[in-house]
Amino acid sequence: MELQKVKHELKVEEWRRLIYECRTSGQTICTWCKERHISPQTYYRWQRAVWDAGTQNLLAESNQQPIMTRAETAVFTECRIPAPVQSVPAAVVTLHFGNVTLEFQNGVHSETVETILRAVKALC
Repeated sequence: MELQKVKHELKVEEWRRLIYECRTSGQTICTWCKERHISPQTYYRWQRAVWDAGTQNLLAESNQQPIMTRAETAVFTECRIPAPVQSVPAAVVTLHFGNVTLEFQNGVHSETVETILRAVKALC
């Protein structure tokens, strides 16, 4: 590997770390750059270089064509998903035995119903 390429890869790795630091700092890019005496143009140029290097690595590993070319633009839209409605299942069967009321919900296991009915029968 030639020396220029190695130097470039080291610089890309350094900027990968710096970009991560910037993004996790909670600051705007301009503020972060100003505090470190880095021009925003330099930041964005290296951000593109890091992106390109990562994309090339992924393509080399997978031997696939890129999903999107640089000329294409991703489009995002907000999708609102309504919160699920919490409902209490209605009783399917209600049995009254004197002052005892039994309600069985949909999906109750037959053995459970049988056991409860035997217990009620023994009490009556």
